[in-house]
Amino acid sequence: MKFPIAILALILLGTAAPAETPTAPAPLGSPKFVPTIDAPVGWRGDGTGRYPGATPPTKWERRRSGNGYAASGIAWMARLPNWGVSCPIVVGERIFLTAEPNDLLCLEKASGRILWIRSNMEFEGVPAEERKANPAYAEKLDPLLGELAKLNGDVAEHLNGQLGGTLASGNAAVSGPQQKKRDVEKKLQEAMASIDKKMYTHNWAQAVFGYSGATPVSDGKRVFAFFTNGITACYDLNGARKWISRGSGDGSEHGNFASPVLCGNRLVVWANEMRGYDADTGKLAFTAPAKSFNTYGSMFRIPVGGEWVAGFQSGYFVRVRDGQPIWTPQQFGDAVSTPIVEGGMIFAWMGYPIAGGDTHPFKGFRIPAAADGKLSAGPAFKMEWGPDELVVDKKKNPFDRGFVASPLFHDGLIYQVTEGGGLFVNDAATGEMVYRKVLPMKPKTEYWNWAGVSASPTSAGKYLYLMDNQGLTIVLQPGRVYKEIAQNQLDELKGDNKAQEQNVSTPVFEGGRMYYRTPGYLYCIGQ
Repeated sequence: MKFPIAILALILLGTAAPAETPTAPAPLGSPKFVPTIDAPVGWRGDGTGRYPGATPPTKWERRRSGNGYAASGIAWMARLPNWGVSCPIVVGERIFLTAEPNDLLCLEKASGRILWIRSNMEFEGVPAEERKANPAYAEKLDPLLGELAKLNGDVAEHLNGQLGGTLASGNAAVSGPQQKKRDVEKKLQEAMASIDKKMYTHNWAQAVFGYSGATPVSDGKRVFAFFTNGITACYDLNGARKWISRGSGDGSEHGNFASPVLCGNRLVVWANEMRGYDADTGKLAFTAPAKSFNTYGSMFRIPVGGEWVAGFQSGYFVRVRDGQPIWTPQQFGDAVSTPIVEGGMIFAWMGYPIAGGDTHPFKGFRIPAAADGKLSAGPAFKMEWGPDELVVDKKKNPFDRGFVASPLFHDGLIYQVTEGGGLFVNDAATGEMVYRKVLPMKPKTEYWNWAGVSASPTSAGKYLYLMDNQGLTIVLQPGRVYKEIAQNQLDELKGDNKAQEQNVSTPVFEGGRMYYRTPGYLYCIGQ
């Protein structure tokens, strides 16, 4: 029997397999999440501090017991080659973070084993022609650079041999290849200064938190790192350097913590100027000079009218496609915490915490439909303490009512924790205070421990995580009333085995695990 061609086509079409419905990308926090150029991963994950795809742990412990520690709920802890305060990022089966003075580290996610360490000396970002014109670069620096590269491998092997326990001191004595590496780093710095003292000498009297405070960012294929020596570098996931560039390196009294952001194929960094690089080549795309602001907050990005705008904590905004500053400069004042972008709004502090307990206001701003528009005022947020709550002393704890940690938006509410451990929850739409709570924390806020609560509130799965700088994490159920799920202590004493290390990094989550960086270690918490 013969069928007309049209009927035959309909029969074949009816028997064909149905077209597959495109699946939505896995959410951040899911083990299936894959960073891309459009959805990179960096500081606070995507900048929001939310990991909806995670199924996080709620109970763990590491407490001093006799001459060691008793621990539970910790899958592994990896000793790091040097201290630092940046956050880790998870990219597939690897974890990346930075360490002093200018190292990018890659660890195996499953075990905590260090896969590679890459140092980024400042002179390496000087153009090759300029270095070739001065023989001192090759004579004084190249041999030491080769020695440092070998020592990086030796340090990784040395530290990997210490994996598997949770009893070591958080600030164990530095010896062997670690000490040799630090000696060579010092020689390199001295040799650079002998070539050009003005260019290579950086001396902030109170750069408390070092030169590697910026969290790296990745598009899933490459990792980008920025250091306060002015170096920006790009690596593939296996540690092959793709490019390195040197620009101005600068920071405030206590350092530079402005993590870079990817805006499409532009990498944007901050060092008292905003610089944009072509992510493929490292070619400088733009420089936007700015007045001197503090550098304690991070970069953030805003989609506006189909293009990217890069912002800095003070309210300095640049149109990424051409590097043009837009909107009102320093619109938010010289704050410390990083603004958040949510639902067509920017939420930001208007200035630095004031000694004595007062603080500048926290406000919302509506984002215009196009980059050539203007920000408009949104709600002002109501925050107040009773006279007996978080009482401050101008000498002992002057900033207990101020904010270093950045805000967290979750289900219409904004959560914020003061340096002294006070929780504010506000309605994001109206600014009205939902509740306040003096948390059961004991953060150190005296000078040299001035930051107090610095880790930003984080959302993972169905819980919120609030941390002080003394090892305590409070797990909350989000909502309009305070509901505590758990308290968890992570003891890590300094080398004197007396004082707790000051933990200021913000945790990240993936699957059933939390990754948390302290001065001495990277912890994998969960199973």
